[in-house]
Amino acid sequence: MKALIHLFFVTMSLLSTCAFANDQLTAAERNSVIKRIQALIESDYVMVEQVERVNRALSDLNASGKYDNINDREAFAEVLTEDLRDISSDKHYGVGYKPELIASRRARAQESEAEAAVVEEPTIDWNEWYAAQDNFGVEKAEVLDGNIGYLKITFFQPLDWMQPVIDSAMAFVANTDALIIDLTKNGGGYSPSDSYLGSFFFDPEPVLWSTSYYRPTGERSSDSTFAEVGAPRYLDRPVVVLVGPETFSLGEKFAYSMKHFDKAVVVGEVTAGAANGISFSFVDDNFVIQIPAQRTVNPITQTNFEGAGVQPNVAASADEAFNVAYGYVLDRLIESAEFDRMVQVYKKAKAARAND
Repeated sequence: MKALIHLFFVTMSLLSTCAFANDQLTAAERNSVIKRIQALIESDYVMVEQVERVNRALSDLNASGKYDNINDREAFAEVLTEDLRDISSDKHYGVGYKPELIASRRARAQESEAEAAVVEEPTIDWNEWYAAQDNFGVEKAEVLDGNIGYLKITFFQPLDWMQPVIDSAMAFVANTDALIIDLTKNGGGYSPSDSYLGSFFFDPEPVLWSTSYYRPTGERSSDSTFAEVGAPRYLDRPVVVLVGPETFSLGEKFAYSMKHFDKAVVVGEVTAGAANGISFSFVDDNFVIQIPAQRTVNPITQTNFEGAGVQPNVAASADEAFNVAYGYVLDRLIESAEFDRMVQVYKKAKAARAND
């Protein structure tokens, strides 16, 4: 699936490893894991100018004895994650203790084509099954008082899975007078689902949405808006995107793009600031690591939101962001209304919201 090897995705590297027993973590394994992590940072980390500093800091922490008394592998993974994020100020770094996942992926990779072709029992893609339990990331699609559309999107699942749900949601709100897209709990996801949703707010002629560079392979790629979408486009109406500290990665990218293309007003708190896409690799038989490996650039700003987060157009606390956005779109509709009857409808909705 193309979406799984695109921006803000996970790529699997089946790496040669050194096996360790499943007892307590030893000094030899700690040192081996750190050296392997440093090698992967050397080859994958997209912030090339930071590689030497990050690896040196990790060596210094190891030499200081910080990890000497950590005998639990899961605890070791958690501490390494904290340290890598502190050193780099990049929240996409993560180390995990995942021996079952590693064994499963290796076994799958080692199956021959002939063996894979013999399927005795029905198979299921459990990733897709779990994604479906959350409606592929679209938690809510509503029409609020005053004919205001509301979408709550918690994750951007792969487009092959998510596109029908996006189409249905956009069809549901197609006749509203304004739209609020709530990304306050959006944890990221897989491109190009972001640019597909963004396409509903552009004319059919494709527009460059973003460019990216993936350091492990040297690949450069780009995303554009889509010439065809599966529901009416949402043009010439107020759009607000809600964000906050839990808006992460691809959720941030969508908000950032909509803001700088002047397609939406962003309301809420500054986002996490995790712009770099990741690579995902096995370290040994027990540990995996995700490394910020891909830099994305917005064609308008010629940069991204790494470290800084998406800055709202209208600042509001997480608790107040929805009410502020609701009031904002109603005010815009009142200002642009052509008839008094329209004004009365919007004012009534605003008064009802104020009394809630």
